[in-house]
Amino acid sequence: MHRLAVDIDPIAFVRNSFNDKYPDPIQAVVLAELGGAESIVAYLHDNQKTVKETDIVLLKHIVKTYLNIRCNLTEENVRKLLRIKPDMVTFVAPGELHDIAPHPLNVDMYPTQLQDFIIELRTNGILSSVLIEPQVEQVKLAGKLEFDYVELDATGLANAEDMDSEIALLQELDNLSLAANKLGMGVNISGGIGYDNIRDITKMENIEDIIVGKPLFSKSLAIGFEQAVRDLIALM
Repeated sequence: MHRLAVDIDPIAFVRNSFNDKYPDPIQAVVLAELGGAESIVAYLHDNQKTVKETDIVLLKHIVKTYLNIRCNLTEENVRKLLRIKPDMVTFVAPGELHDIAPHPLNVDMYPTQLQDFIIELRTNGILSSVLIEPQVEQVKLAGKLEFDYVELDATGLANAEDMDSEIALLQELDNLSLAANKLGMGVNISGGIGYDNIRDITKMENIEDIIVGKPLFSKSLAIGFEQAVRDLIALM
């Protein structure tokens, strides 16, 4: 079953850039869930350009659906999230200070560290996930470490040179989601997804959360956040 997962990082980034209280990512979450969103995603970035720890504490109390927090692979971040207890923690590559977007993590570089964190999360009732490149080797490594989920990076869709390339990538993502399922993992997807291609993503039976951020925020500036979410869900 597909769920729309709303990434609130663009809203938090704009707020922090103005050093103000607004736009308020917490208010956006309320509107997103009213509009039909079934999951909320935020990135606890090392440089706190997006949501801050105080935001995540509020999100834990406000979110009525499902809370998925991305974080860089550091002991400090994991300790914070073990205290807050979101529904899921998704590990991403070490933070780029100039970039708010999460980057795929090479699972093969941190097997011991990841395995230890996965066990701690599971012990505390928190699901584990990892953002990965759409490569079969990464899916297999994630399965070997017994992640609960993988998040496939689909940013290549936005950079596809032609329709044939886009179709090939969609087929590859579909095959990888099936492979992940066979290894006992759920599958989320993010990157390069918006109003123009979300229907293509919903054709993949094994995808659960479809994570959308910037396109949703951009449209909400014209028609409001709740309606922007409703319009996106109508395309699914």
